[in-house]
Formats: sequence, structure tokens, C-alpha cells
Amino acid sequence: MTDSRVAVAVETADDRRAQAVAFLEQLLRAMDVPATLETKDLPDGSISIAITPGVELAGVVTGRRSPLGDALQYLVNKLVNKPGQDRRWVAIGLGAHPEPRGQKPPRPPAAAPMTNGSAPPAPVARPAPPARPAPQARPQDVDERTLITDADGPFEGAARALAERSASSGRVYAVVTLGTTERGRLLRSADAVEGVTAKAEGEGRLRRVVLTPDKVVPMPRQRLPVDDLPEDD
Repeated sequence: MTDSRVAVAVETADDRRAQAVAFLEQLLRAMDVPATLETKDLPDGSISIAITPGVELAGVVTGRRSPLGDALQYLVNKLVNKPGQDRRWVAIGLGAHPEPRGQKPPRPPAAAPMTNGSAPPAPVARPAPPARPAPQARPQDVDERTLITDADGPFEGAARALAERSASSGRVYAVVTLGTTERGRLLRSADAVEGVTAKAEGEGRLRRVVLTPDKVVPMPRQRLPVDDLPEDD
């Protein structure tokens, strides 16, 4: 009884291999693809078939999976492994035998939860952020009076006249758009006039010289300011 069962098993395996080869030859003839077939049994009981086509097939690389090889493998397994029979896998490769089906790599073990007795993970060292530059000290206001400049008779005369007009009219004047040198000359010229105080205010382009009389006369209401300089000037 035992010998007969072994014979039947061998005969069945041979029949499956012969059926797979016959189905493949029929499919390849229908595709008009001449090819040679080589079969071998694998240790896991499956059948490996290498198809060597006689023509070049688009998208087919020797030893690699391709849509054509997957389609042929699917059809042959459907035709060979009929319902009610022990399944015997047929692996098909184009140009060479396919690589044996490997097992999935085991998943890495999950990290064990921390308990009260376990030490916490060491903190990851992070690079220190770049140091910010120290804020620069704000330069103090320069007293333009102390600047040594060359004499400018016409400018100093006009500055002195403006300071005298501020003192006599009681009006406040602000002179803008002057450079450092001109502000110094205006301040020194105004200091020589009694009844008016000269002071530089503001920063940068907004810095100006303000002439303030000792007795400020308010502007009359409901009147627009007029130019108090004579037309000859």
C-alpha cells in the first residue's frame, strides 16, 4: 500500500508539471512567441519553469519580474491547481528560473513599556542656538557747538539775523535739512544773540535746530501764518 501511494504521488507531480508545460506552450503559441521551457522541482514541492523566448519582448528583463511573467504565472496556476486538489505552486521566470519565494522578515520587537524601576531614556543633545550679537550702544547726541569749522561769513550773518528775528517777534523757528557743520554754525551764531535759546533736536535726517525766544508770542486765532520776512529779503 505504501509503495502504491508513493507512485501515485510521483505520478500526480509529474502530471502537474506536464500540464503546466503544455498550458504554457499553448499560451506562447497563441502569442506567436517561440520559446524553450526548462522545468525543475523545488524543495518546498513547487514547480519552477524557466521560459527562454526566441524573440525580444518589450519590458522583459532576464531574471526580473514583469507583467507578462506575472500574467502567465497566474493563468498556469489557475489551470493546473483545480478545485479539490492539493495546491502545487508553479513559479515562472522569463530568461531564468525565478528566485524561490522567501519568508517575510520578522518584525523588530516592540519597545517594552517603561516601569517604575527602569531608567528614563537619555536626553538627546541638541546644538545650542547661535548667540545673538550684543546690542550696540546708542551713540549719544553730539553737541555741534564743539565742532571746529571754518568761518562762513554769509551763513553766520544769516543765522544771526534769524535768531534776532525770533527774539524780537516772539516766534519759534525750526531749521531743518542742515548738515552737522551748518548746525554747529547756527547754534554758535544764535548763542551770541540775547533773548533766544538755540537747541538741536531729533536724530538722523529729522535732526533740526530750534530757536525759542525767551518771550513766546502766541499766534492769533483764526488767522493763517504769514511770512514775516520783508519782501526785500
